[in-house]
Amino acid sequence: MIKRLAPVGLMLAVACGGGDNGGTGPVTPPSDISSMAVGDVRVLNPADITNGIDLPAGSGARDYVIVVGNTALAKDAEVSFVVKADKSTGADFGVSAPSDLGGRSNILVGQIPLARTRQQAVENRVRNFERRGLGMKSAPGLFGGSRLSVRRSAQAAAMAVPVVGEIINLNIPDANTDNLCENFFQTQAEVASVSTRAILAVDTRDGPPAALFTSAQMDSITTEFDNVTYPTAAAYFNNPTDIDGNGRVIILFSGRINELSPPGTQGGFVGGFFFAGDFFPPTDTPQAQGCASTNRAEIFYLLAPDPTGRWGNVRTTGSVRQGTRGTIAHEFQHMINAGNRFENPNANAFEANWLDEGLAHFSEDAVGRAARGFGDLETLDFAKLVPCNTPCREANDFNAFFFQNLARLTYWMQEPSKFSPVSKMADTSLAVRGAAWAMLRYAADNYSSTAPRALTRALVAGPDTGLKNFTAAVKVPYDTVIAGWLVSMFADHFGISGLNSKYQYASYNFRSVMGPVARSVLGNQTIVYPLTVTPIGTGSDSFSATNRSGTGTYYRLIVAAGAAAKNVKVLDASGTNPATFTGLHVYVLRVQ
Repeated sequence: MIKRLAPVGLMLAVACGGGDNGGTGPVTPPSDISSMAVGDVRVLNPADITNGIDLPAGSGARDYVIVVGNTALAKDAEVSFVVKADKSTGADFGVSAPSDLGGRSNILVGQIPLARTRQQAVENRVRNFERRGLGMKSAPGLFGGSRLSVRRSAQAAAMAVPVVGEIINLNIPDANTDNLCENFFQTQAEVASVSTRAILAVDTRDGPPAALFTSAQMDSITTEFDNVTYPTAAAYFNNPTDIDGNGRVIILFSGRINELSPPGTQGGFVGGFFFAGDFFPPTDTPQAQGCASTNRAEIFYLLAPDPTGRWGNVRTTGSVRQGTRGTIAHEFQHMINAGNRFENPNANAFEANWLDEGLAHFSEDAVGRAARGFGDLETLDFAKLVPCNTPCREANDFNAFFFQNLARLTYWMQEPSKFSPVSKMADTSLAVRGAAWAMLRYAADNYSSTAPRALTRALVAGPDTGLKNFTAAVKVPYDTVIAGWLVSMFADHFGISGLNSKYQYASYNFRSVMGPVARSVLGNQTIVYPLTVTPIGTGSDSFSATNRSGTGTYYRLIVAAGAAAKNVKVLDASGTNPATFTGLHVYVLRVQ
């Protein structure tokens, strides 16, 4: 039996008169949407739409968005259906362009997100190996307290904080292989800068640090980490571990990472990665599985400047600095998330890929906000994000921390029925990652009681994973979040009177931001808002669609004043019987 939902914040504008009405007239069914006021949202279940969604003839012009959603819990389950509408006359479909889009998207040319797909491929290999190749032993009685004993033994033998000029021995896992514990490079690195929270080191194979970085450049890296990235990530995701007891994270620049992006590689370059194997001991213990490549330290492996193309491609110091800012913010969440689970005796697995990646993309956003001085829930439009017409500091910050998330979201908005935020395809799909970030951003805006940091800390703390972890943190059912999120992705800052705040983002004005980003990403200067919405009532009356679980398909029904009655049916794949698939919900929003 399909449960009928009444999500928090949803305004179920079902006409009154049902039940015992004293004989005053028939019950108005929920499928009759004529009683909806502007801004109302109605949730319809299969039983509500057996005979379709009805819009009786009326005198005024009306505008509705109909979203056919699939909230089934099974991952990536596909269902096909047909939407049929009668052919009564409707007004032309269209959306007016918001007035605040500007025309400054030219500064983003060349920042296409496909330039990060090589990075994603390498990171996926690392994350997937962690999940299948690094066992966190947690059977009762196996090691009593926790894996903390591994940390304590390392701390007891912790060496003093290295000084500038000191040579340290490090291992670099080979991210071109499927076993990063067995396959690694032994190297030495020269310490180039030591700050309160960071140890910046350069692989001696690349030459002396002074040949690659100026003192000012090194200071900018450690200062941003100390003053912006570290405190922001700690506030949002909990404090990182300190396996080696030195209170710092090693930032290693090495040409070994450059070699992950050989000349001619499609999809750009690899900025760097973090590997959870560095928490583990080198050999098996009762507390934890062994990982031979471990450094028993918190460490980022990053792309190195290569002014002569020694490792395959010329990399200027400036491009490396700019290109790894977002990488550090992203990978730091992975480091904190994995470390917190490693030290938690109740955790027996790393976080599910979609949620771990969504939080890492959230970290980019959070660090970018801190770098720019924006509030956690401050509404960002395009003018705030990029208040300049030529390359400038703000544009660099935008491209480092914000653009990639918005570009990924563009891909989801182009095909919202194919890519779920909770999909197993998070390790291969930019669109899934964009959706995961957007859903987490929506949840933080609407289900954190205006305390997004508390929500994200709860998610990282676990110890559960995936949807169980997510729903426990947001404290509402998954299908409630999906309903609000899908409606919000159309309604956000569209200026719909009477709209409940649950159907808008607090942290973004996507109607302002997504147009310039989409025009840059897709190379189409006519795009106003990239969400794909199919018009009903302008010719064809039959639309075939396929939804994956956790997605929705958008339709727009605009009728002119005096239009005849309309009926919109959601049918099975044959187009003959009412659709009844598991997870079917139809969300109707009255726009005008």
